[in-house]
Amino acid sequence: MHSFNAAIRAAAICLVSLLSLAGAMALAQKAAPPTSGAKKPDQSKTAAPTAAQDDKPQRIGVLSVRLPVSVKNKNQFVPDLTKQNFEVYEDNKKQVIDSFQAPSQLPLRIGLLVDTSESVKLKLKFEKDAAEDFVSDVTAHRRKDQILLASFDSNVELHQDFSDAQEPLIGALRKLKAGGYTRMYDGVYRVIEEKMASLQGSDARAIILIISDGADTASERSLKETIEIAQRYDVTIFGISTKNFTGITSGTVEGSDDRELRRLCEETGGQLFLPSQKLELFSSFTQIAKDLRHEYVLNYRPDKQDKTGKRRSIKVKLIAADGHLFHKQGYSY
Repeated sequence: MHSFNAAIRAAAICLVSLLSLAGAMALAQKAAPPTSGAKKPDQSKTAAPTAAQDDKPQRIGVLSVRLPVSVKNKNQFVPDLTKQNFEVYEDNKKQVIDSFQAPSQLPLRIGLLVDTSESVKLKLKFEKDAAEDFVSDVTAHRRKDQILLASFDSNVELHQDFSDAQEPLIGALRKLKAGGYTRMYDGVYRVIEEKMASLQGSDARAIILIISDGADTASERSLKETIEIAQRYDVTIFGISTKNFTGITSGTVEGSDDRELRRLCEETGGQLFLPSQKLELFSSFTQIAKDLRHEYVLNYRPDKQDKTGKRRSIKVKLIAADGHLFHKQGYSY
């Protein structure tokens, strides 16, 4: 029995010695610095930034302006111009043109916006026929171009979303009926806000084509607000005024309502057409479709990159060439 107890005590002493040795080795390993070849833990996600890192300015984004420009002489597109034929000024300061496209190959996203108020009732058939030709022309030319159809009277209605399919677009056109007041500015504003704004940052070229016969009579939005949102989202507006249109013949007189529509078009880089006969109406649609494929696109980064919310004016000069320039005249940033 005595020898058995002695053996147990000896085994216990040995076990305690082994445990003490193992603990000492573990502490030694924990305290030891890593060797030169060891992989250090990644502290990039947990390390707090130093004062130097905090003070270093960080650029979140660079403002770049895409500026489509149409150049026409005697109502004809002026071809074969180069980057050297253009100078761009923002707030009267010359800018550096970073890139240049001639002619533009950007995909088109066109909002066809038709006035269906009571006053167009006698003209609506001619307008729909001409618009059908326009839809057929645009969708047949390049599969990457798309059109949406909306109307405005006492309400603003979307009839067909962006599509390159002729059948649903033409089918929706043929169903349009006239009645109610004229909410043109509301129509333009809503199409931009709800459909065109999402195109910003893409390659798509945003266009609105308005067909109307008179002044806005019922909109909550103003002409100024409508111009500003169009410039903000790079939307170019074309207009066809049928106020003087009879379908047979008539004199073309530009009234105050046409001047407002012209301002809406020209300040966003587009044009206004004033047909008085059926042939001229069809020709106006054809001319717009042609102009959209004959644009120069200039890109520049403004010297002023700070965001102030203030309006910036844009002027483009033509160098060593003749022609009338159409481009948006400013934007707010």
